[in-house]
Amino acid sequence: MTRLLYIEWIKWRRFRPFQILICLYTILFFLICFGLDDIILDKVIGDLTMGNYSSSVILEEYNPYKFPFAWHTFAFIGKFFKILLAILIINIISYEYQNRTFKQNIIQGLKRGEYLFGKFILVFLLSTYSTLLVCIAAIIGGLSHSTISEINFYENSYYLFLSFLNTFTYLSLSVTMGVIFRNTMTAFVILMLLWFPGDMLWLFIIPENFNMYRPFEVIDELLPFTIHQTSVWKLITVSICYQFFYWMVSYFKMKKDLT
Repeated sequence: MTRLLYIEWIKWRRFRPFQILICLYTILFFLICFGLDDIILDKVIGDLTMGNYSSSVILEEYNPYKFPFAWHTFAFIGKFFKILLAILIINIISYEYQNRTFKQNIIQGLKRGEYLFGKFILVFLLSTYSTLLVCIAAIIGGLSHSTISEINFYENSYYLFLSFLNTFTYLSLSVTMGVIFRNTMTAFVILMLLWFPGDMLWLFIIPENFNMYRPFEVIDELLPFTIHQTSVWKLITVSICYQFFYWMVSYFKMKKDLT
């Protein structure tokens, strides 16, 4: 595992798209989280204003930047930025196919399973990095807007795991798109079409009771705007099943390409 991690690091540490997209991802995430905080708070006040409650009272009770809401808030915001990481993964896979780097790795002694496991490690690390940013933003936001008595690092912190799962599932699908289409633009366009209108077409195929478990719907429902409408454990289980399916498809497609 250490060897595979080292190989991936050597290959991509100076890869310009990698550097650009990671920097862009980090800057945009914190810019939206804290640069537009007034707009986000105004939106919350507007949605929750009721009866004779003043905006200050509502903000005191439901401030999304306070603990324990901060974990949910920043995880929800973070899920919209995973598309940048998806572009990065697709670009990396396509680059290796177009430059025949993956075949060269196999020729030099890297097994097929090891090559794909290297991408698994890369997806894991990017998902971990994404979750770390959410954690840092939540701590900063929570500490800035909460009083000493309101600080609770554990309540709702499970949203960090859901954020990781959300990103990891989406990037696993991105690996599959890259392996199948081998071209960054084609793979990304197909990924977007699978999201819309592709994900909506499942509504006409599967029973209504299973609508919540459509590929992109499951990813989205892991981090809803309000509360979960479906059992969290069911969403986690289905997400893991999708991940297994995506990696199996990637493995057999890559195996076919090398025969």
